[in-house]
Amino acid sequence: MSFMSRLRLLCMALLVAAIAPFASADEQINLFDVTIDVQTNGDVIVTERIEVTAEGRQIRRGIFRDLPDTYSFEDRVFRYSYDVESVMRDGRPETYVEETDGNAFRIRIGEADRFLEPDIYTYEIRYRVKNQIRYGDAQDEIYWNATGNYWAFPIMRARASVVLPDGARTTEYAAYTGYLGQSGDDYRHTRSGATHVFETTREMGAGEGLTVAVAMQKGVIDPPSLSDRTGMMWQRYGAMAILMLSAIGVGAVSYRNFDRVGRDPPKPPIYPIYEPPEGLSPAATNYVYHRGAGTHRALIATLMSLAVKGRLTIDATGDKTTVLERTNGGGEAEADTAIPVDDAALERSLFISGDRRELGGKYDAGFTRAYMKFRRAHMSKYGGKYFRWNIGYMLLTVFLSVIGLFLAVSQAVDWTWGHTALLAALAGVNLLFMYLMPAPTRLGQDVRTKIEGFKLYMDTAERLQLNASKVGDELPMMSKARYERFLPYAVALGVEEPWSKYFEKMLPQEAENYHPTWGHYSSYRSIGQTTKGIVDSISSGVSSSLPKSSGSSGSGGGGSSGGGGGGGGGGGW
Repeated sequence: MSFMSRLRLLCMALLVAAIAPFASADEQINLFDVTIDVQTNGDVIVTERIEVTAEGRQIRRGIFRDLPDTYSFEDRVFRYSYDVESVMRDGRPETYVEETDGNAFRIRIGEADRFLEPDIYTYEIRYRVKNQIRYGDAQDEIYWNATGNYWAFPIMRARASVVLPDGARTTEYAAYTGYLGQSGDDYRHTRSGATHVFETTREMGAGEGLTVAVAMQKGVIDPPSLSDRTGMMWQRYGAMAILMLSAIGVGAVSYRNFDRVGRDPPKPPIYPIYEPPEGLSPAATNYVYHRGAGTHRALIATLMSLAVKGRLTIDATGDKTTVLERTNGGGEAEADTAIPVDDAALERSLFISGDRRELGGKYDAGFTRAYMKFRRAHMSKYGGKYFRWNIGYMLLTVFLSVIGLFLAVSQAVDWTWGHTALLAALAGVNLLFMYLMPAPTRLGQDVRTKIEGFKLYMDTAERLQLNASKVGDELPMMSKARYERFLPYAVALGVEEPWSKYFEKMLPQEAENYHPTWGHYSSYRSIGQTTKGIVDSISSGVSSSLPKSSGSSGSGGGGSSGGGGGGGGGGGW
C-alpha cells in the first residue's frame, strides 16, 4: 500500500473517531425479561429485568415503571395491592419513589439531581402482588400482562417466565402480542419443569406488549383466605356501606337537631285581619312575611309609603328611569312620628345631596349605599327576633356529609349506579333538612300569622264583602284614604292588583277620577294595572342603579395483548 493510501485511511479513521461521540442510537428497551413466580396463597412475585439504551433524551435520570392501579375480574373492578421489595440498577440498589399518577401506581427510579451518561443500563424491579389467581370451576389460572402496553420505547425482545408451584399440572397455556386488544402470536414457548417461558419473535413497537396465561389443575393454589375475601368484599361494597351509614347517620343527627330547634311553634288560625300588625312598616311586613328581603318590593313599598304621606313624588312615566323628588315637607322627616325610623333614614340617605334622585340608566353608588344600609337595618331588626335559619346546624350536616363522601370516594374502586343512588339519598337528606331546619320564633309565628290574615283581607276583600252581605257582618268601609294607606302594604305583599280591584268595585266613581298627587305615571285601563306599572318601573330603575354581577360559563385462546393482571407501561425522566 502506498504512502498516500495509508494517509487517506488514517484521515478517515480520525474523522470517524471525531464524529463518533455525536452519533447516537435510539433510546429503546433491548430486553424486557420478567419472571412471574406464582405462590400457593394466590400471590405472585414479579421480577422485571429491563435493559435500556439511554441517550439523554427521555432517559436522563432513570426510568419509571407504571403499573395499573385496578384490574377487572368477574365484571367488577378491584384495586391491586403492590409491595415493592427491591429496585436495582446494574446489580446495585437504586433510589426510587412510589407515586400515584391517575390510574397508575408509578415506581420512579433515579434521583432528580443526578443525570446518567449515555449508555446501556439494566434495571431490576421486584414486587409482590396479592390475590392474582383467577379461580375457575375446573382450573385456576395466572393471566398476566408481562410488559404492559404503554411503554414510550420499542421493545427489541421480551421474555416472560411463569414459575408454577411444585406439583402443579398445567392444563393449558397461551400468549398474545401486539397493541392493546390484539391477539397476535409472535412468540415461541418452551417449558422446563414447572416453568413456562414465552419469548417474542419480533421487535415490538412503542405501545405493543406481551401477555401470557397459564392454567393449572385445582388444588395447588389455596382458596382465598377469610382476610382476602373480606378485603375483596370491602373493595366491592365498602364505599356503598360508607355512603349508606353516612345517610343514616346524617339523617339521625339532622332529625335530632330538627326536633330541638327546627320545629315550628304552634300556628294560630288564620282569619282576615283588617289592619296591619301594630308597629310594622310595609318594608318590615315584607321582611317578616318573606323571612328576608329577596326582591325589591320592600324598598318599592317604602317609597310608595313616603309618597302617600307627602314626603316625595314618584315620576314613573319614563321607559327605563324613575325620578324621585323630595317635597317641601321632606326636611321635617326626623320630627314626624308618623314616619318609621328606617323609612326616615332611607329618605335622608336618598336625598343627601339634593331633592331629586333619578333611578335607572346607570350604576348609582350613592343609591346603592342607601339601599344596602336600609336592607341591613331590617335584617338586624327583623331577623333573629322573628326567624331562626339555624345555619350552624345545617353546616354541621353538610360537614358530616362531606366527610362521608370523601371517605367513600377514597375507598371506591368501581363507581356504580348503586353508589350514585346512595349519594343521591345522602344529598336528599341534606336538602330535606335544609328545608325543614329554618323555623320562626314564637313571636315571629304570631306576627306572621297576623300578616297572613291582613294579606288575606286585601287579597280576597271582594269575596269577603259578598259573604259578609249574606251573613250580616260588615267589613270596614272602603275609602280613598284607606286604599292609599294600605296600598304600600299591598305592594309589599304582592296583592296590589286585587286590592286596587276592590277599590274600583266599591267606589267606582272615585276610582274613575283617581289621580294621586304623589305620582306621575302612564295611564292604564284600571288602577290595578296602573299600580303594577309603577311597581315595574321602580323595580327596573332600582335594578339598573345597582352594580351588575359578572359571570362566565363554559360551557383459553380468548385473551388479548393487554389482558389479565399486570400491564401498565413506563418511560424515562
